[in-house]
Amino acid sequence: RDKLLSLSLLVLLITVSVNDTDSGSQLDATTIDPSENSTMMIMIDLDEMLAVVNKSETIAPTGVPIINSGNGYGDRVFMHAINNNFNKDDLMGRTLRLVVPKIEPPYVNYVNFSDAEVIKRGYGPGVVIEILKEMQNRLNLTYEVVPFNESQWGALENGNWTGAFGMMYRKEADILVGGAIMQYDRGLITDLTFPFQYAPTAMLIRSPEKFNDNTWLIVTAPFSWEVWMLIGISILASGVILYVLVRFLTCANEVQFSMVESIWVFFAISVQQGLPVQPRSWSCRIMISLWWLASITIMAMFTGSLVALFAVDKTSLPFYNFNQLVSLVQRGYWRIVMDGTTTTRTNMIRESESPVYKTLWYEMSVNRKVTYVKGTEAGVEYILANGNNVLLGPEDSLKFWATVDCRLYKLDEGILPTYLSIPFAKDSDYSTYASNLIRDMVERGFVEKWIHDYTSFMATKKGGNKCSTTTKAADKYLDLSKAQGAFWVLIGGFGIGASLFMAELVYKGIRMLWKYYRNETKYDVAMRKFEMERKSTEEKKHTFSSNTTSSITSSNSTSTTRSGDSGYSPEIKQNLNDEHPDGRTRF
Repeated sequence: RDKLLSLSLLVLLITVSVNDTDSGSQLDATTIDPSENSTMMIMIDLDEMLAVVNKSETIAPTGVPIINSGNGYGDRVFMHAINNNFNKDDLMGRTLRLVVPKIEPPYVNYVNFSDAEVIKRGYGPGVVIEILKEMQNRLNLTYEVVPFNESQWGALENGNWTGAFGMMYRKEADILVGGAIMQYDRGLITDLTFPFQYAPTAMLIRSPEKFNDNTWLIVTAPFSWEVWMLIGISILASGVILYVLVRFLTCANEVQFSMVESIWVFFAISVQQGLPVQPRSWSCRIMISLWWLASITIMAMFTGSLVALFAVDKTSLPFYNFNQLVSLVQRGYWRIVMDGTTTTRTNMIRESESPVYKTLWYEMSVNRKVTYVKGTEAGVEYILANGNNVLLGPEDSLKFWATVDCRLYKLDEGILPTYLSIPFAKDSDYSTYASNLIRDMVERGFVEKWIHDYTSFMATKKGGNKCSTTTKAADKYLDLSKAQGAFWVLIGGFGIGASLFMAELVYKGIRMLWKYYRNETKYDVAMRKFEMERKSTEEKKHTFSSNTTSSITSSNSTSTTRSGDSGYSPEIKQNLNDEHPDGRTRF
């Protein structure tokens, strides 16, 4: 009987092991391995997705689910109640049921708890599996994977929970294997553990083309247009101030600069040039010396920025933050792509009170500028195949894809801040133990290490096949493409100088013509005035001559018998014979 009993136990153990291996193998067969392009892009009907979102019931707003204390980790609104009065021996040797809604690297890479699988694949099973694996080793647990083919996280619809959370609500599973976003309504039906990762929503786009237009690189790249505008305004304002100062300091024998000369002084300082005449007053000297210090700093920043631009390739992005993205979506230039297996982020956008999120939700729900796909990898394939689409998803997952494939680019800004947790069954005996274990793993840096190791492995294995990272020898030198901006500035200076030269010629020619015209006008007026005065003088003289002649005639008639000559006295004869200054005789 003892031998028979021993044989029966051995057969039972072998059967359990085979069943576990079969279930694990069956799940591995459906695992999405990012190192292989075997996943077909599956899209979800938009009307069906919006209907699910509109039917979902939210008990409380899904804002930031964690309230941090002074040390960074404190009481959490959506986290289960901590009960440290548990007996570890009561937790030993049990069997827990697992439900896996989806494979989502780097949180769930594959479901297999053996070390041999890690050696075989070359990378770990993911953050969530690593935590459950550590708990299994410490408590001698056995995991049973519950079949689940919906690939849906689930939500509260018409009073009923669907998807994986529906199984947790119906007590059909003990642990939900995945990085679940902490929400109030989820915390009512499950025990949300201590969060293992802060995961805002990231924006992933197809990598834009390299920026190769270096025509005005030396002018536009080192400083933005705001900086250039501020420098120009400073030069003009300082010139005006100097002009006013020298006018007030005339009594102090200060150099009198004109308005143009005052502005030119500060322009010369800004390009590190000296002054032909130095000011004499201390107020003007201090002003100019401070400008010298500022110009040295500006020139150093300009030089450093230019060197950095020559050393690093620059990419021009279609947008740089979430507000610009919403503006492009509103104008019809871009569309949103989201994972349709979960409605959490869609609900966060719908329920947000922020105007920018309201605008985005209007474009998504009314103008239908959104595409839902089945899984993150399907979304990556979609944006690679279709331009002007942005994928919104977990930051760590999108960061992984951007690292693996250089055809993708993840923007730095994160939106919709969330925290990830591992849901346990409501009032589970393992919730507190798992939270303490997760806290320990987070504080020791294991979570970040697991994510980094997986990302680095995949980037090394797969990233090299997508893009070439080799650089040409010519790229190390400053060629004409990058240096052409300096020559364009030189040519522009010659052009401006020639234009000003022609303008000065035209201006001076017009001034000379105007001066000649004005002098001629004055001369004509003077000549007309002179002619009028001369005529007036001649008329007066003619009247005087007539009167004189009459007097002389009458006088001659009375003195002819006395003088016995022609009848004119010697004085009158002399006056009559004298010539007029203009050549005519007075008579």
